[in-house]
Amino acid sequence: MLRDDREAGAPADLSAVFGTGVSVALPPGEVLTEQTAVSGEPAPLCWISDEPPSPQLVAALRAEHRQSGLWPLLVCDTDEVYGERCTVGVVPPEPLEHIDRWRVVDVMTRIWDGLVQADDDLGPAYDLEVLAPFDHHCPGPARPGNLLADPDILANQQLPKFINDDTRLALVPVRRGADVLTALGWSGAANHVSRTAGLSAMARSWEERFGARLLRLGPDRLDLSVAAPPQDPDHAAAVAAEHWTFCPDRILQETGTISAYAQEIRGRRTWSFWWE
Repeated sequence: MLRDDREAGAPADLSAVFGTGVSVALPPGEVLTEQTAVSGEPAPLCWISDEPPSPQLVAALRAEHRQSGLWPLLVCDTDEVYGERCTVGVVPPEPLEHIDRWRVVDVMTRIWDGLVQADDDLGPAYDLEVLAPFDHHCPGPARPGNLLADPDILANQQLPKFINDDTRLALVPVRRGADVLTALGWSGAANHVSRTAGLSAMARSWEERFGARLLRLGPDRLDLSVAAPPQDPDHAAAVAAEHWTFCPDRILQETGTISAYAQEIRGRRTWSFWWE
């Protein structure tokens, strides 16, 4: 079940669903619930608009997030039908407490070791040319970046480039944007990791170290704004190593190597990931 019991397309009474609301007038939309629930009443996951939002509306809702507890998120889904099947609720959501169990260094190390582990017959899965300037040992997290802008202001400035006819606005009851990957039952990275709490832990750390803000989520993609991107080559390489563990498809299918990808993200104000 995806629809709230109220008529779809009606103005939202979010306080009745999530126990909190917003002061900004919302367009018509509906409440989406978990698709995988087999018994009982499925829990509401988010509210979603019927039409693309304006950047001004998203910015106003971002400004209210600390009071409302509802994170404004752009949702893109060109292959499925809104209100019947969507980016959210595809797999059972993990409890948000699971995110707290992960340290970034542990997420990185576990994934890095799994990606490069040696096969008895074939040797390491990736040669050093792909991993350079690193080797088969995980380098660990990068140092924090230097803020070049207010993270929320930058996020609002980047919004227009991520809104098109296939974009909708979602309001998700989470304390921080990184948590939506886990709270929504998102399966976009399912070919990479079986659960998303570790990815949410990495995204939380990016919020703190790089002023990242999660802007848009799709069935197999993720877009963030970045207010403290790496500026020098060594720092960019260290950040690229984190991205390799977060989404190896993004590097392998585009630049091909961590070092080439590091050049791409130096000073870049947005990070985009996709999984095949």
